[in-house]
Amino acid sequence: MASAVWGSAPWWGPPPPAPARPLTDIDFRSGAQLQELTQLIQELGVQESWSHGPKPQADLLRARDFVFSLLGLVHRRDPRFPAQAELLLLRGGIREGSLDLGHAPLGPYVRGPHYDVGFTLLVPVFSLDGSGPELQLGQESCYARLRLPELVRGTSVREAWQDCLEPPVPKERDWILQAHSQANPTDPHSSEGQQHSDVPEPEPHTFLGKLPSDLSGPESPQHDVADLGSPASLKTLCREATKRAFGSPAPKPSEAPKAWPTLCPAKVAKWFFINLAGVAESLIPVPGAPRLVHAARHAGVTTVLLATPGPPRHLLLFDLIPVVSVTGWPEGARSHSWAGPLASESTSFYLVPGGCVEQQQGASGWQVCFARQELALKARIPAPLLQAHAAAQALLRPLVAGTRAAAPYLLRTLLYWACERLPALYLARPENAGACCLGLLDELGRVLEARTLPHYFLGGRKLRAGEGSASLLGALVQLRGDPAQALRAAVEEAKVARKGGGLAGVGGGTH
Repeated sequence: MASAVWGSAPWWGPPPPAPARPLTDIDFRSGAQLQELTQLIQELGVQESWSHGPKPQADLLRARDFVFSLLGLVHRRDPRFPAQAELLLLRGGIREGSLDLGHAPLGPYVRGPHYDVGFTLLVPVFSLDGSGPELQLGQESCYARLRLPELVRGTSVREAWQDCLEPPVPKERDWILQAHSQANPTDPHSSEGQQHSDVPEPEPHTFLGKLPSDLSGPESPQHDVADLGSPASLKTLCREATKRAFGSPAPKPSEAPKAWPTLCPAKVAKWFFINLAGVAESLIPVPGAPRLVHAARHAGVTTVLLATPGPPRHLLLFDLIPVVSVTGWPEGARSHSWAGPLASESTSFYLVPGGCVEQQQGASGWQVCFARQELALKARIPAPLLQAHAAAQALLRPLVAGTRAAAPYLLRTLLYWACERLPALYLARPENAGACCLGLLDELGRVLEARTLPHYFLGGRKLRAGEGSASLLGALVQLRGDPAQALRAAVEEAKVARKGGGLAGVGGGTH
């Protein structure tokens, strides 16, 4: 019986060697194989999607409703807080680049040791339209001043918001650009500090309860700490925080100089946190509901940690940011050719409490924020590039933990610039995820070296790399030497977060 042959070899022999492939799938800088990096990035995406499971998804919905209920109680405590507002919930906390807050101190939170997944919630406390008060944007900065009208719905703004106003300033201050509701964001002709001195800041952070797994070392005497389960200590904290925030009473409307009432972002952030702390005092634990275990204010952000009932237990972080919602579009905002025209309802933007204001004679400012537009752009970014960005973000996370570095948001901005620069077909190919991840890290390194990056929405403005960019660049170079090992560590971290099963300080177990 004749045996079948494969070429000149019997069929039971070894298979013929595969045709030689050109060695184009090797990262020249690190020697890592791009195919392996792409596989690790895909595995990381699977592990970080733990929220799509049946139990975690229900926990997320309950936690979201819990936070919304807290805000409803804040309105009952202070009617100035809107009863109904259009809240914008973003996946990822501010330490993961969800927003640009400048170089604010954001606290010691690290995903993994302190929480499993984070979110950012923009909470409008004031709404404007394009025909209303004047919005003044600096010539070379991304900061703005908000000069309120004398009356809103028949109520004196100076009287209603006197504890959140800046000292009066002359009307003839040199500011430019107003918000115009008639401006078109897709118009083809569109062009491409110091801490607040008027608000005492004796403490870098204001705490309610300790972190479940505190990696920040012993508490400083400057930190105010209270147990959420102790109403008496919480009342004392609220009283002391109020005293620090508004220690000297604001001048009565009749005594104030006749000038524009200007809303101070630092005072608004303190007002928001104090009211939230007062609400936390009245909370009664409900079996089966999320539990508020920690709340703290860092610059303009109130961070709360919620423990899910489980099992398995998870710790969810929500960054609550009081913002001003502005209908319209600022002059000088650029269009986005790769994404096409944005929806008409996205012609609005936010003002958020900025973390660092450029030297402008002691003036405090609001940071201009385009979170709604970024959400619309994200829906048009190819999935492989989004996976590459998520992986680069995970690699960057341990390098910026506990710092004031603005690198996470710079990385997000590089994502948009990549969509303008590179072919969509290239970005949409799954096998290119590894190369895209390395490209984003290399671009970030160049930005850290230059210390600036052009603003994606405001022509002529620059995003600053901030403090510690040199040391961060060194850490990034070291990581770039072995990206595969760093990705393996990120995958293992995501597996631990997905399993949950115990939170230190929240009912046993370690985390």
